[in-house]
Amino acid sequence: MNQVAVKAARAVAKRGRISYRETFLRKLAELSEEGKSLVSNMALRESLGWDEDLYKRVKVQLVDERIIFVSRGYGGTVGLTSPKGTSALSVFVSYSHRDESFKDDLVKHLSPLKRLGLVEEWHDRKITAGAEWDKVISEKLEAAKIILLLVSIDFITSAYCYDVELERALERHAKNEAVVIPIVVRNCLWQHTPFAKLQALPKDAKAVSSWSDRDDAFTIIAESIRQIAEQLLADE
Repeated sequence: MNQVAVKAARAVAKRGRISYRETFLRKLAELSEEGKSLVSNMALRESLGWDEDLYKRVKVQLVDERIIFVSRGYGGTVGLTSPKGTSALSVFVSYSHRDESFKDDLVKHLSPLKRLGLVEEWHDRKITAGAEWDKVISEKLEAAKIILLLVSIDFITSAYCYDVELERALERHAKNEAVVIPIVVRNCLWQHTPFAKLQALPKDAKAVSSWSDRDDAFTIIAESIRQIAEQLLADE
């Protein structure tokens, strides 16, 4: 049973009754096959037999506590943030050090997804002193479920980014072992690269540097990554 549901059950045994909050979590765990998939709001509310006001009140409480998360779509869906047998998806960030500021902004905008337990990002600045950097990078790249390419002319001209990380990333993408997402941070002729066939971010592949407000661009990017992460977790 999902850990959230287990805690709820224990609370029931102690108090001899089930609160709305515990009822919500138990029913969600049941309908989502112990947290392995998302459940529509309509299906969950009908299964609980609650009116809309009660359902929304309890849902908001659980979202605020980061026990559940919500996803968009027709009618919306909900899921447990820490479903049984799952952990945050590893996200590998491939970038040129000349684009360090873009990488830093991206990491900040991924923070809400980290708090939800959806992703855990990694980049080469996390390599500790004394470690064999090429070995560590290779291990992290192999373990990643989502690989983000911060695309710029410096990324394309980087021998390591382009010839090592990109090549392996595309191999894993082709085998459905990972999802590769190009993020255009600065304008360049990326349309003539091996990853040009992949859907790029942000909206319309407009380079982040071209946006009047970079936060707007990174918000769109983070939202897209959230949707992909939720789908990957639901498919596990």
